[in-house]
Amino acid sequence: MNIRRAIVWGISIIFGIISVVGIITLFGTTLEKFSITGALLIFLTLGSFAFIWLDFFLKTDFLRT
Repeated sequence: MNIRRAIVWGISIIFGIISVVGIITLFGTTLEKFSITGALLIFLTLGSFAFIWLDFFLKTDFLRT
């Protein structure tokens, strides 16, 4: 169970970072122009989205029903 929980955290964090880099690249801007706050919001939003679905599929029960 602990390995699955570590996988959920790790993949969620990686997905959030990749999402931030991808969106900044997609809009053709820089982190300074995009703002740290915007990047943090994207990281948290999409990382949380990945966390919820990984929790569901891997049945780690972080989010109990």
